[in-house]
Amino acid sequence: MSKSADVVSLTEKNVHGDKTEIMDDVSHQVDPEQEYRQYPIRFYGLTVLGLLNIASSLSWLSVAPVPQQASEFFGGTSYTVINWFSNVFMLSYLIAGPVSSIVYERYSIKIGIVLGASLQVLGSWLRFFSVFVDAPNGRLALAIVGQIICAIGQPFILSSSTPYAALWFSADGRGSATTVSGLTNAVGMAIASITGPAFVTNPFEIRYNFLFIACFTTAFAIPAIFIPRKPKTPPSFSAANGEERRLPFKQSIRMLFSNYNFIIIWLCFGVLCGLFSTVSSLLAQILLPYGINEDDAGMAAVALIVAGIVGAVSSGIFIDKTGKHVWILRAFVPVVGFMYLALLFVVKHDNYGVIVAICAIMGFFTFSLLPVALELSVECSYPVSESISSPLLWLCSQVLAFVFTISMDALRDPNGDPPDNMRRALIMATGVSMPMMVIAMFYNIYHWPDHWKKACHVVFFWKPYTFIQNMH
Repeated sequence: MSKSADVVSLTEKNVHGDKTEIMDDVSHQVDPEQEYRQYPIRFYGLTVLGLLNIASSLSWLSVAPVPQQASEFFGGTSYTVINWFSNVFMLSYLIAGPVSSIVYERYSIKIGIVLGASLQVLGSWLRFFSVFVDAPNGRLALAIVGQIICAIGQPFILSSSTPYAALWFSADGRGSATTVSGLTNAVGMAIASITGPAFVTNPFEIRYNFLFIACFTTAFAIPAIFIPRKPKTPPSFSAANGEERRLPFKQSIRMLFSNYNFIIIWLCFGVLCGLFSTVSSLLAQILLPYGINEDDAGMAAVALIVAGIVGAVSSGIFIDKTGKHVWILRAFVPVVGFMYLALLFVVKHDNYGVIVAICAIMGFFTFSLLPVALELSVECSYPVSESISSPLLWLCSQVLAFVFTISMDALRDPNGDPPDNMRRALIMATGVSMPMMVIAMFYNIYHWPDHWKKACHVVFFWKPYTFIQNMH
């Protein structure tokens, strides 16, 4: 228990931004008589969020790890149609993402979580009931309807960890708590990559995978009803005064998109997480033309995701201890770009071990950026609520993932060597990811080392800090 615990939080916010006056003004308003307290039950809600994110990933990748079997189950439909099981999850974010922010702001985080969980339960059972439809077209239609309902529920769950952490956790625990969505989402992806090929050894067994997902989604959704609405005593100053300092939604959006630091995080997070989602869902299709079967492709996806989990946990702990958010951002984004370049060159026949290694490295560094981006997006955009800034990051990543999936599918080469290879798609992924290393370097230009600023001025005749001032 601490009476001024959030002074640390407000000071930390200033480490990465240029809002000294705002932070000093707020920190002086801390009520010395106010008690701040963290309750053990906060971990119950965090655990439920984690389980719901696992269920959400299982629904998202319900058929992606077994595209050949799914194609036959739905009457020989094309891979492009099968990819729409993933695409609807990304496309739904255009509408459901902003709606989730409004629900968090106007009602409560709990209502948003319960609503998302209920939609996922309904959608997963509708998808399972499609197996009883005899006509392949009708079976596909009902399964897609169920998938769309699951997709609409996802943003209410995926975007909730950052506002939940702000409501229930003090500053020194938020970095780890905000990683829950991405981390457990990755756990669900790993489970889907293993259980999909394990359950579905022939097209008929798609039904067992659908039933497995429906049962687990229901079991994980029930505990959401018992999440407390909010703590009796706030854990920090910002949690205690969130209502008084809440900005109107439209004003918050205007502030975010006139904030160059937020735009940089928004772009880097959106592109790299969007690419990761796309590659995860298309990995089997990328590897199948080179003689790698669905089971081995699933294990490559598991390597991608498990390494990502290790990376997210490691960086979450690291930034909680050191506050070196910007250091990780500038160091890790280039590594991710070069890993996409490496993947382009190693995807070939009889090269499975190297492919798995590159996938693991890519997953580690991509997911290491997750807690960093989520925390920086909150810090650099203060006083905008984290229930708006965080969902906007996920919105960008999901919309871009949809664009990338459509584009990479269109770049499939049916007449290439080997047929249906996706080499051109990997060239696109490399071309999109590499520029992010340059964009990331411009985060917090005002706080660049002096020798960086001088180098820019000498080499390019450009003063970056003056340029940013002119933007505003």
